[in-house]
Amino acid sequence: MKRRHRAPRGFTLMELMMAVVVVAILAAVAYPVYTEALRKGWRAEARTALMQEMQQQERFHTQRATYSATPFRSDSGLGSGGGKYTLAVGTCAGQADTRHCIRLTATLRRGFVDPAVQALWLDSRGEKGCTGTVSPAGCWP
Repeated sequence: MKRRHRAPRGFTLMELMMAVVVVAILAAVAYPVYTEALRKGWRAEARTALMQEMQQQERFHTQRATYSATPFRSDSGLGSGGGKYTLAVGTCAGQADTRHCIRLTATLRRGFVDPAVQALWLDSRGEKGCTGTVSPAGCWP
């Protein structure tokens, strides 16, 4: 009987290690891009919630000649809630109370980290800004 010589099957250890290295390099490049895209989405969620809350506050002010000292919604989640930011009402710079001017602030909830933007704010005078390492123009494109 004649025995056939079979070609080796499978991968060598070196080929497998090269594939692992390539995947690791791709992951190291893709992960920071992915996390920054997530954070940009969070910031957009906060801006939307601030604008919606300010609309509610302006309606309240039109009806009662004062702003509400508490937010109409407590988080930035749209629909059923569960947002990444907590909303708060405060006074504008140089104001003693919330009758004539308010500042709404969206602060990241515990467990979420954004090194560039810790909080976004909007006041009833139309001024916008943020705290963190990004300029206010970077927070409110």
